Amino acid sequence: MAPHRTHYKTTGAPDYDSPEFWDHRFATGRDVGEWLNSGHVLIDAVLSDLHQRTHLHSPGHSPRVLHLGPGVSRLGQRLRDAFLEQRWSADGILNVDFSSEAVRIGQNAERDIPPGHAMHWRRADLLLWDHVATLTPFAPFDVILDKSTSDAIATFSGCEVSAFDLPELCPIVREVAQDDDNDNDNDNGTTILSPVELLALNLIPLTRKDTTWITLSYSTLRFDRLPALDKYWTLRSRTSLKAPAGPVSSSAHTPDVFHWVYILDRK
Repeated sequence: MAPHRTHYKTTGAPDYDSPEFWDHRFATGRDVGEWLNSGHVLIDAVLSDLHQRTHLHSPGHSPRVLHLGPGVSRLGQRLRDAFLEQRWSADGILNVDFSSEAVRIGQNAERDIPPGHAMHWRRADLLLWDHVATLTPFAPFDVILDKSTSDAIATFSGCEVSAFDLPELCPIVREVAQDDDNDNDNDNGTTILSPVELLALNLIPLTRKDTTWITLSYSTLRFDRLPALDKYWTLRSRTSLKAPAGPVSSSAHTPDVFHWVYILDRK
């Protein structure tokens, strides 16, 4: 895979894979930040997971959480508040977005917060290993928090990984590509990964065994039929959550809509 991901414009579709698309939305206030719902259920899931980790019960140990694609959501701030209530240091929270504008807004919001109470913000394209590798000083993470970022990434183009680009790839992606090449006697030396598979593999060096990935998604199939992901992540649970109701006529009948909370464990 080339070190710079190519953006492919799909006619009529939002440019979710373009940082400029998000920069414009955030700079103009066109995105309120709360996709699907407020994400309170995710905070509860994160806290429940962290309370079960015995190493965090010792004084001086605080959790490390990687928040994927926070945009301008208030979910990170809610997580920070929850950390402080637990007497955990909020500088264990790293917010990562590939929109420079989202990162600028987030950093500005942290500017006057005392050390230990402020979260970190970094810009990175999670599908590019040279970007993800810059996050390793903050790793390993106990929990990965993902409110519909996997949904947005799932709309990106499929990723062709070439054997000729192996030195530029995440070591885990390199292993998968080499195994695929050996198993299939692949003459052209390429492996096709879905964007969510590539995301899942790029996250491996930032995690450790039993790291938890907690996701809120609109899809019932977000992590299904992804063999490369299945080699490193186990789907623990998939829980339905009734979506917030939108404005409708009192006389109209609308079917219930559900979102899904996924919890995956690192093998």
